[in-house]
Amino acid sequence: MRGKGFLPTKGEDETFFEENANWALLRGFGSSGFATTTAIMPFVGYLILYNDQITPYLGGLGGLLDQQPSAQQCPQYIPFFTKLNFFYLGSFTLGVSALIFKCAAPRELKRYRDANEFIENERAHLTARRVRSMYRTVNSRRPRIGSELLAKAAWLSSSTPINKASIEFSHIKNDDLVLDLMRTFFQAQDRHYRRLAVVLCLVLLSAGGVMLAIPSGAFTLRVLCTIFS
Repeated sequence: MRGKGFLPTKGEDETFFEENANWALLRGFGSSGFATTTAIMPFVGYLILYNDQITPYLGGLGGLLDQQPSAQQCPQYIPFFTKLNFFYLGSFTLGVSALIFKCAAPRELKRYRDANEFIENERAHLTARRVRSMYRTVNSRRPRIGSELLAKAAWLSSSTPINKASIEFSHIKNDDLVLDLMRTFFQAQDRHYRRLAVVLCLVLLSAGGVMLAIPSGAFTLRVLCTIFS
């Protein structure tokens, strides 16, 4: 079986990248308290970390390890100010990523964890107008599924008067159509909405994580050296 590529192919609405690199992937970080904290770093981080009144309280960013006798045999892989620079740049980058998520992510992904929670909270408030709005989004981003939905409910088309669509919607006895539409709409928002912002968030999140990991990794190596020397 041929695997999905990064570009759409005939008969497919989504690429591998769209299915796996999306707003849902970023939500774990973007909606966390840590993200809220790092979001202030682009504005005040330098005032905190590079304040000479605060620097003494940072403990040399691991400098207390020097008080152990065996630590003298292990080199200081990264100087204090280099650690500080990495920490600032990493926090700054994560903060920008968090800000992009908060500004660019679709409302549904910021508010709800998954499609099931979205359906549970929004189903009771749906109107025919809202359903048709969701259908237009689905049809523009996943036309194959849009065609299938329209074949089951012609009133989803904008050519049908809204009053007639409202009557058809109120007479729906089987909720499967609406549930399928809501689930597909949530996925479309997750995987197709503002793709450039998704990519930028992922790049910044990865870069920030690497920059924070460098001093942490160097310090861990020194701890291991101290333990086993």
